[in-house]
Amino acid sequence: MSTLRILALAISSLTLTACGGSSDSSGSDTYPDSYIQFYNGSANSANTTLQLIEADDDEIAIGSATFADATSLVTMEGGSYDLELNWTPASGETATVRTDKVTLADGEKTFLAMLGDFNSPELLTFKFSRDDELDDQFKVAMLDLVNNSNSYDLYISEDDQAFSDAKLVNSASYKGLTQFQTYDTGSYIFYVTKGGDKTVLFKSDAVTLSYETEYLLVLRSATGPSAGNKLALDLIGNTTSVTTLEDITSNAQFRIYNSMNNTGTGSVFLGDLTATPAIAKLPIDTLSAYTEVVAGDYRVSLTDDKGALVMRNGLMTLSQGAVKSVVFYQDANDKAAAITVTDSKTPQVYDFVFNAVNTIPDYDQVSLYFVKPGYTMENTAYYVTTLNYASQTSVTLPAGEYTMYVVHKDNNNNKILLAQTELTKLVSGSNYLLLAEKEQNSLSGFKLTLAK
Repeated sequence: MSTLRILALAISSLTLTACGGSSDSSGSDTYPDSYIQFYNGSANSANTTLQLIEADDDEIAIGSATFADATSLVTMEGGSYDLELNWTPASGETATVRTDKVTLADGEKTFLAMLGDFNSPELLTFKFSRDDELDDQFKVAMLDLVNNSNSYDLYISEDDQAFSDAKLVNSASYKGLTQFQTYDTGSYIFYVTKGGDKTVLFKSDAVTLSYETEYLLVLRSATGPSAGNKLALDLIGNTTSVTTLEDITSNAQFRIYNSMNNTGTGSVFLGDLTATPAIAKLPIDTLSAYTEVVAGDYRVSLTDDKGALVMRNGLMTLSQGAVKSVVFYQDANDKAAAITVTDSKTPQVYDFVFNAVNTIPDYDQVSLYFVKPGYTMENTAYYVTTLNYASQTSVTLPAGEYTMYVVHKDNNNNKILLAQTELTKLVSGSNYLLLAEKEQNSLSGFKLTLAK
C-alpha cells in the first residue's frame, strides 16, 4: 500500500498530582531508574511532542503522540525537569501549547495525559511505583477521561465467562484513576458500567495480556461519524503501540459512492432485494451519508433508476464499530464492481486521514499529488507514487489548501495529467474520500473527485 511521505502499576501509593510533584521512591534492582510516558487524550489535537528540559537547558525528546496514542515508556534519571508540549504547524516552525514542570523519582513511573481543548490543554500527572514481584501476573487500572458527571466502573472477566462472572476492578470519575488490581496473565474481557450500575455500556472483545507488567486502560468518548455517546477504551502498555478496544455491542456504519454513470439514481440493498433499500435513489457521482446497521456480513446489491439489477452478491463485512465506504464503479470489462475501504475514525482537525480510490482502467497505475499554493508537483511534500487500478490507499494531509492531481507516468517517467481538482480548503470535521474516475464529458476523459 502506498503511503504519503510526509499498567498500570503496583501501587504502594497512587496520587493524582500537579506537575512538579515529588515521590519518596528509592528504586529497586529491577527498576532502579525513573520512567515516563505521555498519552494524547485531546480529541482536537495535532501530533504532539513531549520534551523535557534539564537544569542546564539540555533538551530531551520523550516522543510524540497523535490523539488516542502514546509514546513508549522512556527511562530517565530522577530529578526535576521543565517540560514542553510542542507541535509543528504548516509553517514548519515548532509551536508550544503548554509548559510545566515534572519531578521524576527512581523506581517510579510518571504517566502524563493531555486532555481538553488543544488550544489550551490540561495535563494530568499520575505517579506510581513499579512492581518487581509480578509472577505470571499483570496489573491493570482505568483512567476516566469522559467529560461528564458520571463515574464509571471497570469489570474484568476471563474470556470464556459472562458479565455475571466478572470482577469489579474499581471505579473512577472524570480525570480519576482507579486503584490497580493484579490478575494472572491470560485472555480477558473488559466491561464498563456507570458507577454502581450493572447495565453494561461497553464490552470489549477478548484481549490477551501476557506481559508481567502494568497496563492502563484509558476510558474516553468514542470518535468518528455519529459516535454519539459511545465509549472507547485505549489499552496502554510500555510501548508506543496503543490498542483501541472496540465495543463489541456497538453497531457499524457505511456510506456509498455511486460512480456508475449508466445507472442513474441507484439504490443499494443489504441482503434481500425485496426489502427496503438501505440507501435509496443515490444520484451518480454522489457520496451518501453514513447509515448505521448491526455489525455483520452483508450481501450488497445495486439497482438502477428503473429497479433493474446492476450488481448483486457483493460482500461487505462490518465489524463492531467499523466505519466503511463502498465505491460502485464500472470495471475494465464495463461490468459493475465495488471497492470497500475502511474510513478513519480520528477527528479531522489538524491532520486529515482519508482514502484515495483509483477506478481508472486505462492504466495499470497512477500517481497522486497534493500541492499547496506556491508549490508544484515537483516540490510538494505530499504525494502517492503508485496507486494501482481498482485499489485504494490511505492519505494523510495537514490542514490547509490543496490542488490535487492524478497523473500517469509512462515508461520514460514522462507525466500525463489526467485530472485535477480546484484549489480546495480542507474543512475541519469532514470525512473525505478521493476518487480517480472515468468521465466521458471531460476533455481528458477522466476526473478527480474529493467527496465528503
